[in-house]
Amino acid sequence: MTSDYEKNVGILFLSILDSGSTVEDCIKKSGLTAENISTIISIPKFNKYFMKNTNKELRISCKTDWISEDMSKHVKISKSEVKILKEMVKKKFIRHISKYWNDNGEIKRDFDLKSLSEWVISEYVFISGFAVWFREKEKDNKTNLSSLLSEATGEDVEASANIEFDQDRLKLVSEIPTQILQKLMNITPAGKLAYQSLDMAIMKAMWEVNPNLAKKMQNNNVVTKKSWWKFW
Repeated sequence: MTSDYEKNVGILFLSILDSGSTVEDCIKKSGLTAENISTIISIPKFNKYFMKNTNKELRISCKTDWISEDMSKHVKISKSEVKILKEMVKKKFIRHISKYWNDNGEIKRDFDLKSLSEWVISEYVFISGFAVWFREKEKDNKTNLSSLLSEATGEDVEASANIEFDQDRLKLVSEIPTQILQKLMNITPAGKLAYQSLDMAIMKAMWEVNPNLAKKMQNNNVVTKKSWWKFW
């Protein structure tokens, strides 16, 4: 459970993002009262989320450095890795959630379920799981499924495919080194679940394409030339 203050932090953050908003703008965008906004931007522990510019009139914008700092509390990463995360978060995070957290023109999440930090970390964990899967299996601009299917059948199988997937979603972490993503995906079980869900999706799709494939895989070369599995 998140406190009312934490809920308001999340609501305000997603309402203004990188825009320098006046208090009046914040009220219109977030639906919070002036008192709510004044309170949360005055509490020291919430200073990491917001930047206050008091030139002429108060304008509030969002910070993103806290995202990499919060993730680094859950995994062992070096200072240089944290620096990379900060740069990539600053470059891609706001654009990503503006698209993928958009619900009928409103960027939002259920802050009764999780705090802002928990939602953001979950997003990185989940996306990292998918990204690591594709990086491990990418070969010659296709997804190499040989090791996956060989392990599943106990036979030597050579297989590749074009998989239809929302690659734009993976842009959130596309410039983050694989060794960092492997750490991020293990912050919570969601990362491994994302990774394993693609394994399961592939196996399911293979059965749908050819129900007898598992019995006839030995020495077969299975190459699908068009996208045959759509995920997302």
